[in-house]
Amino acid sequence: MTDASVAKLEAENAIRRLVSAYCDAVNRLDADAAGQLFAADAKVRIADFPELCGRDTITEGMRTTFAASSFLRQQCDAILIDVDGDRARSRISVFEVNRKPEVDDLGLIFGFYEDEYALLDGNWRFHRRRYTLQLRALLPASKIQHIPGFAPQDAFRA
Repeated sequence: MTDASVAKLEAENAIRRLVSAYCDAVNRLDADAAGQLFAADAKVRIADFPELCGRDTITEGMRTTFAASSFLRQQCDAILIDVDGDRARSRISVFEVNRKPEVDDLGLIFGFYEDEYALLDGNWRFHRRRYTLQLRALLPASKIQHIPGFAPQDAFRA
């Protein structure tokens, strides 16, 4: 394996870790942790909302969004990454479930991110994010099954 191949694999792994760290911060409703993953001059556009410019503005936008959620679970997968030196691009499939305070219904969101990354001081950071919404649905509480003590029949056994 060539040095260039190894460097590309290392970059792809670091970008996957960056995306995972972002999803983890979102799932914990931690806007500050998520915001630190962006370049200082980053730009984010979510669906048809106005573009947010700059890490501080992006962090504040996440803080506002997270405050409107009592539960938020984001799952990012099917990451396709193209690395070109100290820049990279990816497309990421996203599934999100959220619940607002004092509301039993669950919001379901399907979409994808188109990301651009920059390698800054040895760390990959989001430089530009564009989220495209594919489907948004509301799951009424009456359709949610709460099963206390649920355990799958074929649970993993050590």
